[in-house]
Amino acid sequence: QKFVNPVWGEKICIPDPMAFHKLNALATLLLVRLVMASAATDDSLEIVSLVQSLIQRSSKRSEWQHPSLDKIRVLLYVTSHLPEYHVEFLRKCWPRLIRNSELLQRADVLFFAGGELPTDISEDVFRNKNLRVERYNNTGYQEGAMLAMETATSRHWFDGYDWVIRVNPDVLILDDAWLIKNLLDDGVDGIFADCYDSGCARSCTGYQMTNSDFFAVRTKHLGPVSFVSFAESADDASAEKQVHQAFAKIREAGRDRWIQNTTMQGSCRIRGHGTPVLHEHSVLSQCPLAKGEPKDRAFEPHPTHLEPHPTHLPWIPSWMP
Repeated sequence: QKFVNPVWGEKICIPDPMAFHKLNALATLLLVRLVMASAATDDSLEIVSLVQSLIQRSSKRSEWQHPSLDKIRVLLYVTSHLPEYHVEFLRKCWPRLIRNSELLQRADVLFFAGGELPTDISEDVFRNKNLRVERYNNTGYQEGAMLAMETATSRHWFDGYDWVIRVNPDVLILDDAWLIKNLLDDGVDGIFADCYDSGCARSCTGYQMTNSDFFAVRTKHLGPVSFVSFAESADDASAEKQVHQAFAKIREAGRDRWIQNTTMQGSCRIRGHGTPVLHEHSVLSQCPLAKGEPKDRAFEPHPTHLEPHPTHLPWIPSWMP
């Protein structure tokens, strides 16, 4: 089946949601014809009944294993000023990542690039993906990270989608089951990771800091002024503070879910035992990664660029809720 993408206008192919059932019905019909062409004994009829039962069980199991992602439209928002190590992550890690993840296979991709995206990345890594590339002038480490959300929301790039997942090329989605579960949960509007490893799982309005390199948010919270309106002095601005403030209402409403077992210790690079998302440069040498790898994700945290945890300070920063 084909439809026109309401955001970008391209015609793209989507699978027929009934294809699996049609295939099962056809297989059953062919099997019945085969048996009828031979001796229609009680044993042969028993075989037909058994095969039909197995097909029905397989269909139900398939539907249970893969909740209906076609009910939602997901955009993967990849942002980078394209340093060489980001390009290497895309070349060496991402082809297998996409192959391992139903979520990444289904998602459209919007790449916010601070340079020319190499042709092999667009044609090979994101082959058969609905890909759009937007260029920007790199204004600096924190400034560029903040510009990514300010530009996308103010220009309505997320319109037409239900969810946006924001990542850098070196932020790897390794396991998608927990993410899919929350994306399909009507009671969830945001999926986050806490740079301070508080262990809070939901309704997190205490001493947390939202990681800006990975988050997933329903687009109803990504209006045209949701990031532009963020006010912070130039000396104190950061992408983490920006997203933490922008998504405050999600936390206050209890519609937030947080990745557990992180060991970032303020470094704001996701890692920890069993985390579904990993941000660790040394893993590049292990790519391509098989599903479930690397098994050990509790890497040593990088030096922090944030203040110490607020509970260790005699004051609470003004940006904390």
